Amino acid sequence: MEITELKTLHMTDPLGIDVTPYFSWKLRSEQPDTVQTQYQLTVTDPDGRTVLDAGPIATDKNTYIAYAGEPLRSRSRYTIEVSVQDNHGNTAKQSGWFETALLAADEWTAQWIAPKKKAKPSKKGFGNGRPATLFRQTFSVNGEVVSARLYATCHGAYEVYLNGKAPDARVFAPEHTVYEKYLCYQTYDILPLLRAGGNAIGMVVGDGWYHCPNAKPNMKTDAQHAALYQIELVYRDGCRDVIGSDETALVSDGAVRSADLYAGEQYDARREQPGWACADFDASQWEHAVTKKYGYENLKAQFGEPVMRVAELKPVGIKRSPKGETILDFGQNLAGWVRVKTHLQKGQTLRMEHCEVLDKDGNYYNNILSAGGAGGGCDQTDEFISNGGEETYEPHFTYHGFRFVRLTIDGKAPAPDTLNGDGFTAVALSTQKEEVGSFVCSDDKLNRLYQNIRWSQRSNMLSIPTDCPQREKAGWTGDMLVYAKTALLNEDCTALFTRWLYNMQCDQDAYGIVPMVVPENGNYPMTGKMMQLSSGGKGKGTSSGWGDAAVIVPYSMYEITSNTEILKQQYYCMRRWVDHIIRQAADNKPKDCTRPEGIEQYLWDTGYHYGEWLIPSQNKNGLDMKNLGTIMKMSAAYTAPIFGWLSVSTFAQIAAILAQDTADNALYETDAQKYRPIADKMKDAIQKGVIGTDGSMPADLMGAYVLPIYFDLVPEKHKQKFADALVQSIEKNGGCMDTGFLTAPYLLFALDKIGRTDLAYQLLWQTKCPSWLSEVEQGATTIWENTFGYDADGNPGSLSFNHYAFGAVADWIFQREAGIVPLAPGFTKVRIRPIPDGKLTACKRTFQTMQGEISVDWKREGADFTMDVTIPCNTAAEIILPNGEKTETGSGVYHYGCKVCVQ
Repeated sequence: MEITELKTLHMTDPLGIDVTPYFSWKLRSEQPDTVQTQYQLTVTDPDGRTVLDAGPIATDKNTYIAYAGEPLRSRSRYTIEVSVQDNHGNTAKQSGWFETALLAADEWTAQWIAPKKKAKPSKKGFGNGRPATLFRQTFSVNGEVVSARLYATCHGAYEVYLNGKAPDARVFAPEHTVYEKYLCYQTYDILPLLRAGGNAIGMVVGDGWYHCPNAKPNMKTDAQHAALYQIELVYRDGCRDVIGSDETALVSDGAVRSADLYAGEQYDARREQPGWACADFDASQWEHAVTKKYGYENLKAQFGEPVMRVAELKPVGIKRSPKGETILDFGQNLAGWVRVKTHLQKGQTLRMEHCEVLDKDGNYYNNILSAGGAGGGCDQTDEFISNGGEETYEPHFTYHGFRFVRLTIDGKAPAPDTLNGDGFTAVALSTQKEEVGSFVCSDDKLNRLYQNIRWSQRSNMLSIPTDCPQREKAGWTGDMLVYAKTALLNEDCTALFTRWLYNMQCDQDAYGIVPMVVPENGNYPMTGKMMQLSSGGKGKGTSSGWGDAAVIVPYSMYEITSNTEILKQQYYCMRRWVDHIIRQAADNKPKDCTRPEGIEQYLWDTGYHYGEWLIPSQNKNGLDMKNLGTIMKMSAAYTAPIFGWLSVSTFAQIAAILAQDTADNALYETDAQKYRPIADKMKDAIQKGVIGTDGSMPADLMGAYVLPIYFDLVPEKHKQKFADALVQSIEKNGGCMDTGFLTAPYLLFALDKIGRTDLAYQLLWQTKCPSWLSEVEQGATTIWENTFGYDADGNPGSLSFNHYAFGAVADWIFQREAGIVPLAPGFTKVRIRPIPDGKLTACKRTFQTMQGEISVDWKREGADFTMDVTIPCNTAAEIILPNGEKTETGSGVYHYGCKVCVQ
């Protein structure tokens, strides 16, 4: 038996944290039925003094063990050691570390610096941004350094260098946050980059989200690029040096002439200053920086992993379009940029214009112009001006959503046969995360669907969870609500989601409203305010199913990883949100309401709501603006009351969970007792005030039957009617799904509940529009915003072709095709029960739970069914074969076989 994956705050050996840590680990053993029986955890400070000695504690708990020792010191590395014993008497030890950052604002001695010359704000559109700003400062190293740390951030986005080299490969630091309340700084180990004598730090700052016209913060900002960095050196003799940004720093501009996260980047290699971040560079023509009093109160150490280059792809073709355009095809829709190797004449301009799809004839097609939420400016163009040499260029402060790239040199399309495909590389970007899930089966189309889901997730987990990478690049809360669980079944998103949820706290207003987009920036605050005013409300713009992410996302994290720490972190945010729902239901009634007061006061049925959002049959080519308001209102008649109830009910359940998990539990017990009766009354109000006395719903839409069935809201006397209505709705829709964002994740599960798993499989395998596989049939490499991506003539619609919401179907696929069904939070108890429908002959699914890897690998040859199963330590499993045979087991590797009859 051994301990693996000892982590702090869900990260391995994190450098630079400023929150109270928690710990987790996994066990691995070749002995079957292995369970941890006790652990002992110690934490020691840099002087070797024990600051926490917990245990031995008799428990099988190995996740989210909160630190409860002496107060931690700033800028200190702590050693963790955990020892465990299992039920077989085996013992094991493992050690790791974490390092704190600056734990108080007054520990910043560096000063904010900016160019002396005042800057004008950037404007929307390609080429309308400002040049990036170069900062440099020299310092000396006088002795043997044993520890060297750099703490850095900016107003904008930055790249940092020590003596001309980057300390790591991250991009888009300091990340996308609610800057007025939460600005991340990063911690770097720069010891390997230092040298005796003269050294230099260089920082290049572009607009980033902070200054981008499409995503500027919801506050008054100074248009200046600004930098803050603090270097702390510890010498062998114990002496320390602190070098901070100040007025001795020098400022210039360089090759990045304009950089907009949405519109793209202009780079003029003729203006490069080689060696500008090195100590011996001649900076006599540079100007001195000026200091700024921006303060330090909003600074927090970055929680979670950085944005990184995560994959690279070469073109699968270089085409000449019917219009005479030269187009690169990378074969995969993604989020990122193109790295290009060039050898052009001095002054020649290479222009790269990115798009997701081509038109029906194979020409370049920009389907995202004038994107509503982003307010336009999504040109997705990069320009590189050559200095005449052999050069490699990749953008610095922009990224795009694309598969295709239109190339011109000085405005003309180069002949495809003159281009070397090896000179172009699509670089996919995403927040760095551990891969925790895999899926492969005997059907190529289903495999492609799974890969499409993964690529859309990869593309839209970039600093925050976004809706799409090419248009809005925004943290839409509704998208995350429906997809969070599936995301966690594919990648370890815990740290990323934790940081985003903290942003949600920052954006929550005085009324408890969680806005529709987090961070709420750019045009969204004004759009939201207008939404609220139009519906007679106050505060930020929100909607049922969107603001409810405040409760549902943390609870999804708890379901998948047993994360109680996130429930504690978000508790007051959740409670303020559900209080808002309860007030809205009690204080506002629809016009001409005839429901009894005892029912109406528990229904959230007023305000602005998106409803299901993008019901396929109602939006056959992108977004049907003419029909939008009607469908939103029709579907909101059931989505708003149901999701309002769901938030209150789930919050009551969370309070009960924390009452059991927390020693100081009086608050949680009180809240559980308070909110459970309210949730019950809301359920009763739905059954009497939303569902008609005849079993009818406010709208005859597929989702209107899905939600009540899935959430067990249908009165017993109407259950058969609802089941029949759902089946009839599918039949009327030609055997296709017709559910929007808020209901699609529950559709196939609802069919399971009425005993129609066969029909669920028919929807999964459907290839007509609208369906999941219809996108695959049409060549999709990511999940689309709407399954009607093209009209009847083959023209692409004005929609995002990289939008993960409908990819939530993967959760059902994992549970039914692969058969891994969680029976307890964190998968500590699971049911392995694949339900072959006759379409597949083989299926394999792996998932790294917080306990270790669960693996199911089954094959079917005729009537012979075989299955190999791996169950990790600390996990109990219930195995049910297709013939009904049932076995209960603990950890281990097992082989099963039976005869099966599949239609």
